[in-house]
Amino acid sequence: MRILGVNLSNNGSICLLNDGEIELYLEAERLTKKKRDSDCTKLFELVKDIDKVAISDACWNQNKKKTLITTKNISTIKKKFPNAERYDFRDRHHLTHAACGFYNSEFEEAAVIVVDSSGSNFEEGDECETIFHVKRGRRFHWKVLHKRYNTVDNYGIGLQFDLVSEKCKWGRMEAGKVMGLAPYGEYIEGQYLASSNENAAATIQKDWEDRAVELVKIAAKKCSNIVLTGGCFLNVVVNYKLLKEFPDLNFYVDPIAFDGGTAIGAAYILHNNPKIKSY
Repeated sequence: MRILGVNLSNNGSICLLNDGEIELYLEAERLTKKKRDSDCTKLFELVKDIDKVAISDACWNQNKKKTLITTKNISTIKKKFPNAERYDFRDRHHLTHAACGFYNSEFEEAAVIVVDSSGSNFEEGDECETIFHVKRGRRFHWKVLHKRYNTVDNYGIGLQFDLVSEKCKWGRMEAGKVMGLAPYGEYIEGQYLASSNENAAATIQKDWEDRAVELVKIAAKKCSNIVLTGGCFLNVVVNYKLLKEFPDLNFYVDPIAFDGGTAIGAAYILHNNPKIKSY
């Protein structure tokens, strides 16, 4: 069975899963030379004989240009792979992150922590934290242990990193630069965005370190194997602190924790849950 996972959002990417093994993974920006490009049309030329297509995410309604790119990609998928069954996981953003991390680990069972700026939209808001309990096996076992949403008056850590990044005039999605700036500032109680760029970076970095410890404590109540994924876990300072703080736990940090990895996750979900209906 040849399954093509596709992410049409930021860090556009494809993953070709051949009988459960990754045969190809590639990001659009590697060919287009545009950072975080979501246009995967050039990537589709690299694969053929696809049985199923699993779409993990897409840029709908963000702006006119990105919506047009998404429409073009969907049309290309239909033309390029007319006989392939298509599956839509665009309302399961954190689940596709978690599947990428878990199925690439060696764990038979794990608690998977997903933290990013903003995932799928629910009635409560955009998901920003999720903890899953996962087991391998013929039965698709995914249980939600914890869920948090971005709301108007309560932003998650990922969105707060974006706000600091914008404050520094870098635009959004530059959390790595914020992490690098953090050692030059001091922790500020209260309205840290009104302080200097350095202090704002130091404050959100410390807040994320503390929050990550809290999330691991929640996850560890269920399982000693912990998978970390979602863009916020690209923060190496946080990951190192967790390794030192919890020496008795087994950690796997997803190396493709950003949105590009959701293409892998969508393909894995489909491979391990064949009863999902196509559209």
